[in-house]
This record gives sequence, C-alpha cells and structure tokens, in this order.
Amino acid sequence: MRIKVCGLTSNPNIREVSALKPDYMGFICCKSSPRDVSNSIDILNFDLLSEGTKKVAVFVNEDAEIIKRIVDKYSFDYVQLHGDESPEFCFQLKAIAGIVKAFRIGDQLPENLNEYKDCCDFFLFDSAGKHYGGNGFAFNHSVLDGYAGQTPFFLSGGIAPTDFGYLNSIINPLYHGVDINSQFETTPGIKDVTKIRNFINNLNK
Repeated sequence: MRIKVCGLTSNPNIREVSALKPDYMGFICCKSSPRDVSNSIDILNFDLLSEGTKKVAVFVNEDAEIIKRIVDKYSFDYVQLHGDESPEFCFQLKAIAGIVKAFRIGDQLPENLNEYKDCCDFFLFDSAGKHYGGNGFAFNHSVLDGYAGQTPFFLSGGIAPTDFGYLNSIINPLYHGVDINSQFETTPGIKDVTKIRNFINNLNK
C-alpha cells in the first residue's frame, strides 16, 4: 500500500519525513490553507526528498497557467486538484504531470466520477466538509463498496494514527494507498514523525 504525506511546510520536517521514504509527499499551494506554501515555496529544498518519493503539488481552483508555471519550475511529478476542476481542466494539465483529482465524499459517491476516468491517473476520496481538505474527520468508507470505476484511488479524510488495522483490511484492487495529513501533526504543517513512522510500520504488516 502506498503512503502519501500531505501538507509539509518546512525543510527540517521535509528531511525528517523523507527519511521514512513515503511514496508521495504533498505540498499545498492554496492561500486559504494553514499549510499553504505559495509564498515560501522558493525556500523549500525538494532535493531533501528520498529517491523514489514522488512530489505532488496541491491546488484548489487555481488558474491553469499558474499551475503549469509552478510544476515546470519545481519539477512536480503530480498535480492534485482539490477543488471543482472540470475534466477539461484536468486534460489541460495532463501533458505536464500526473493528475490526482480529489472528490469530497458525503454519504454517497459523486455521480460524475466516470467523466474523469480518462484525464486522471488517480482519484483521491476525501471527506466533505467546510474546507476543501484537511477537515480532520472521516467519511463513511462503506460507500466505496459501490465504486465500480477503473481509476485507482487514495483514501483520505481524517485518517488517524490508529487506523492501520482497518486500512489493512480493505480489499479493493483499485485501492492504491492512503493520504495522511492533519491527524499526524504537532501544529498545522508540521508532521509528527514518530506517529508517521509507527503508522507506516503497522500499515505494511
């Protein structure tokens, strides 16, 4: 199972988390987020990432040209679109990076998932809440029993350090991995490395 750690904001923390060799690390470029790095991205040292860790830039309803410029300048592997972006918008960016499209899930799956199957490498299923992400609570994962798509997905939304047993029990050939964020922090944007280490060790048992 793949691990994506999202919402990193500082070089010392990037170094510590990178030592755990997660599969993906996410950097949020959204000014309304407490984990926003839009104004500090120039001082982040992406060379600290472990070899093999993919770099993900997270945007919410951002202009396509701004996304392209950031992806090109910092060589991001993936773009995660966490807003209301259309399939057409995803297609615009597919030529420059892999696409992860986030969907906010309440008590049912979105009806338009199939419209995104050709323009996205992965889906990310997050909790519906007042924020576009980082709400800190989980949705009812049983709704995923009705997922009949072909696009691999990340499970996100309020995943806690003690959830590894349940996450290990999920059986779905398209279940690509988990996205962890707010439940693994000491303060917004600063990850608790001990919690992440223990989670990874238990998740992969």
